[in-house]
Amino acid sequence: MTWYTFALNRTERMERENELQIAFDLCFTAAAGPDDMALLARDEASGDRRYYASPTMGTWAANLLAEYGATPCSPPEPGAGLTLLVGHQGCEEWLLGE
Repeated sequence: MTWYTFALNRTERMERENELQIAFDLCFTAAAGPDDMALLARDEASGDRRYYASPTMGTWAANLLAEYGATPCSPPEPGAGLTLLVGHQGCEEWLLGE
């Protein structure tokens, strides 16, 4: 299944990250909080933040992903710096096969 990714630079993060998280959380709630639905993020050395939407998030939040210019990608590498923004606590471990 396809994951999706997009990035926000520092300025965009300051302006839009709160609304982004609320919007994706609303999609999660509308979908009745499936176990395989998540929005993850990792900060990059440049100061940008890269976001990763699980395949189920891609189904329920397609309009949001399009708005943020998301593109298909491989699942993110598990480990240091990967943060769960929307989804069930600990879901990233089994979504990414940790």
